[in-house]
Amino acid sequence: MPSDMDDLARRLEQRCILRGDFTLNSGKKSKYFYDGKRALLAADLKVDIAAAMLDRAAETPYDIIGGIAIGSLLISEPMSVLSSLRDSRRIDTFYVRDERKTWGTGESTYQAIRADDTEVLQPGTRVLLVDDVITTGNSLRQALNVIEDRGASVAAISVIVDRMDPDADWLRDGYAFLPLFEVDESGSLHVARNRAPVN
Repeated sequence: MPSDMDDLARRLEQRCILRGDFTLNSGKKSKYFYDGKRALLAADLKVDIAAAMLDRAAETPYDIIGGIAIGSLLISEPMSVLSSLRDSRRIDTFYVRDERKTWGTGESTYQAIRADDTEVLQPGTRVLLVDDVITTGNSLRQALNVIEDRGASVAAISVIVDRMDPDADWLRDGYAFLPLFEVDESGSLHVARNRAPVN
């Protein structure tokens, strides 16, 4: 992981935590908003985040990385590139759109195609599901459904920020959960610990 996770937390909090009155994607109200795109589009932070995410999942066996667009794209792509450069491990990626396209192929799931013309998301594939922030976890349900419908499995779920909402306990308890940071009610980030599934 980056040498100082507390420093990474400070940098993310400085750039990404906005204070005020916000309505979250879940519909819940909050006095702060974590705008992770501010970090994931910044060259100096995206590499450190990718390194931290790879290191956090180092003990987890997985084959591909992905999740719901657009947050997962901004995480999985730097992770894939950094893994190849730093660790000599090539990791393919995928993403699921929240709405099916009405043009072109009309697909809602996009994934790497191997040299032998097979899809990477198939039965037996172990997925590291990623997202920038989690409140209730409902935005991940669509990706979970796609993964399970294709016969793949979720090796772990890794997020940059866990808002610690009890409505996401179904996800924290049901899957290996690898958050980088937890955020308290004031919007302060703290280094998190990995959690094994309860069942």
